[in-house]
Amino acid sequence: MRTLSLLLVFPLILAAAPGKRGDRREDDQQQLAPIRDMVGTWRGVAQLQRGSTRGSWKESVQWQWSFPEGRAGLGFEIKGSKYFLSGMVQPVNQAGQIQMVVQPTDQEAQPWRFSGKLDAAGRLVLVNPAATSGTPARITLRLLAKGDRLTMLLEQRIGTSFYSRLAEVGYTREGSDFGKGLNYPECIVSGGRGTTRVTYKGKTYYVCCSGCREAFEDDPERVLAEYQRRLKRKKSK
Repeated sequence: MRTLSLLLVFPLILAAAPGKRGDRREDDQQQLAPIRDMVGTWRGVAQLQRGSTRGSWKESVQWQWSFPEGRAGLGFEIKGSKYFLSGMVQPVNQAGQIQMVVQPTDQEAQPWRFSGKLDAAGRLVLVNPAATSGTPARITLRLLAKGDRLTMLLEQRIGTSFYSRLAEVGYTREGSDFGKGLNYPECIVSGGRGTTRVTYKGKTYYVCCSGCREAFEDDPERVLAEYQRRLKRKKSK
């Protein structure tokens, strides 16, 4: 993933996020924990209508953590999409509000801003009030099959409060044995699926993406301290 494209999107979220200043990385990671298993590379097929290949297309997306300026977010880049090139998801406040800023395929266009929350079913539902006709006004992201499947429903607005389907992309995690229920070690940085080994003072740990690897290598003592705090929170529940 090209770090540059993520950093072009990320400051837009920082500028829009209200609340306390300073280091919010742990808080951001905790709020995004329900969707952290989106980290990884996915290959998918977009369908205009379920069960029909007419007008369908293939695309791939890579998600990873990014940690600029004391914040944390989930960034992504898509290849083959008819709508997006890249984007970033990040908490806005402690009330659970989440924002996603995406760069449309028209690189001259201004980024699109979506906001919303995780619903009771674990779906991340995001709305762009400024969406124009024929472009996504609502995006619904959902992890399935123990994190090996991901769906993204794209809808346009009809009138003031109704939505109609543009397309739905069904992704499968690259390298997964879908349906076999593999277990993964925990990422020392995010708590997600650890897929890459890192070492520090003779001990081996795991990270889930290049963003987490860089965060670990930059300050392993801090990451280990945050990991111990996560363990304490889990034990106290």
